[in-house]
Amino acid sequence: MAGRTQAGGMCYLPDGSWLTKAVRKEYRMLTDQERKRFHNALIQLKRSGEYDKLALMHGRAAVSGGAHSGPAFLPWHREFIKRFEIALRQIDPSVSIPYWDSVLDSGLPNPQDSVLWTNELMGTTNANGAVTGGDFANFVTFENHPNIRRQVGKEGSPFKESDLNWFLQQNRVENILAFTAPRQGCQYRANYNALEYTHGNVHIFVGGDMYDPYTSGNDPLFYLHHSFVDYIWEMYRQQKQTRYQRENDYSPDNQACSSALHFGSTLMRPFTPLRNIDGLSNAYTDNLYEYTPRPTCLSGLNCGSKYLFCDRSHGQPRCVSQARIGGRCSGFVRGEQVCHNGECVEGRCVATRSSSIPLITPPPIPLSTKKTPVVSINADCYNENECCQYWAQRGECDRNKGYMHEWCKVSCQICQPNFNPNIECSNHHENCERWARNGECLANAKWMKENCRQSCRHCDRTRTQICSGAHHHVTTTRRPQPEKINLLHCNSPGCYNENVCCPLWGLQGQCSRNFTWVACSCKVSCGLCIPADYDYGTCNDYHRSCPEWAAHGECSMNAWMLENCRRSCRSCLDQWQLRQKCRIISDLSFKHSVPTVVDDYYYYDIF
Repeated sequence: MAGRTQAGGMCYLPDGSWLTKAVRKEYRMLTDQERKRFHNALIQLKRSGEYDKLALMHGRAAVSGGAHSGPAFLPWHREFIKRFEIALRQIDPSVSIPYWDSVLDSGLPNPQDSVLWTNELMGTTNANGAVTGGDFANFVTFENHPNIRRQVGKEGSPFKESDLNWFLQQNRVENILAFTAPRQGCQYRANYNALEYTHGNVHIFVGGDMYDPYTSGNDPLFYLHHSFVDYIWEMYRQQKQTRYQRENDYSPDNQACSSALHFGSTLMRPFTPLRNIDGLSNAYTDNLYEYTPRPTCLSGLNCGSKYLFCDRSHGQPRCVSQARIGGRCSGFVRGEQVCHNGECVEGRCVATRSSSIPLITPPPIPLSTKKTPVVSINADCYNENECCQYWAQRGECDRNKGYMHEWCKVSCQICQPNFNPNIECSNHHENCERWARNGECLANAKWMKENCRQSCRHCDRTRTQICSGAHHHVTTTRRPQPEKINLLHCNSPGCYNENVCCPLWGLQGQCSRNFTWVACSCKVSCGLCIPADYDYGTCNDYHRSCPEWAAHGECSMNAWMLENCRRSCRSCLDQWQLRQKCRIISDLSFKHSVPTVVDDYYYYDIF
């Protein structure tokens, strides 16, 4: 945002103001000026091309990855919406992503009659469902359709207050970070009150692009909807969890209940090196954004907005969205102002005399002629070490996939960078010069020496010279450690955790902080492999020889057995039991010793 950091960590913007947390309001509670600035930022983001990159990022995650159908749904979308909001704030630091509280629309006789679907707000559609009115009428989708598409009210429904109440009353994390696509053998049943399901009803209600997860990011309403989904989750976190629980309570890893991509310590693709558990961090709402409360009738008969009214005709007073002209307005008998710029006549909203004057098309929102730099969403396509290309040329991308595919993405051709990686002395990021002035060449040396070589004045030797030790006085940079690190207990083949505490160690961040040991000992929980011949997390034996080994007393002698021979060793623990057991042995972890070494005998007939 081209700001500068001063004493106390405050970020001051070029105009002298200081950057504050984003404040997410209900969309209809925005002032006219706030709404114009938000729409303006969306339009500029669209013109820059970054809007479509983000929409496509969600689309790809919808068909492959941990964005949907499991416990990572909420943390993944929290990170995604955060990135979208930051992209908007690079254009206008005053904006945030407002939330769309669709419960407000459910209070109308026909929710599709909401004022939301007018040109003042989210736009109108033609007979074919194309959005042809409002500020987003000319949004060409990333598949090159000339307009966003909607079929509002054809199927589905908005959120209902009962949906939120059920969610906020839950006491088990499995009902929050829910298993929404369990298979046979999963001990958790699909619960259709889960937030991922009820949020899907709203997608279906909007229809068109929003109906299909792959295309839903085309519609600006997607981001407002998910802002509200995130707010519902945050309400639960604040009401039901301690600060510690918010960051550490995650549904158990179980392949019969969800894809392994939803495991707590699995990498959150494409946002690596973040892991799914990182989406539970308190830092999001501590530092980046906060929510204003949902509208209430305490703000008056209009709930504090010209687009809302207080419904006093159906029990406890509650805020409801106004209806557009032509919409149904029956059932309100306490003098409520149901119709926006109109009045209710025989159950329909008709324009009042003052509002029936033909509207003059307002001038387009003025856009800045100065191009606002927006950091490319492909910013995660980098090598993390200057020796990546040298290692790749020597076959490490194939021999050492676990490390190389995460830390050397460019050299292993995992993604397409927006720079030429073959130029020896260059900057790969537009902020390199600023980062270098701020001391990042030393503080973040590995990344900066690869990606900001010019700004760090690191061009006197080539990467090959540095990494091969071509000059005898240059310290050779060793190649990355392979997945099978040189420890006895890591020389066993197969895709297994070595210790029953691996899932908890992964949630504690040990996969990153103690990579050398944990990546070897907890291959499944750290996401270095996905079991193909058994369902991790179930209470079954993961190896066919488990009964034989158990009969020889190995359950009491070998830590591997308790994790991988759960039926034969009767060692299937629930989350509470696992936490209790791992607390007892936590003082042995990492600092003092490692769990029992697994003898090669136990793998003699693994295949």
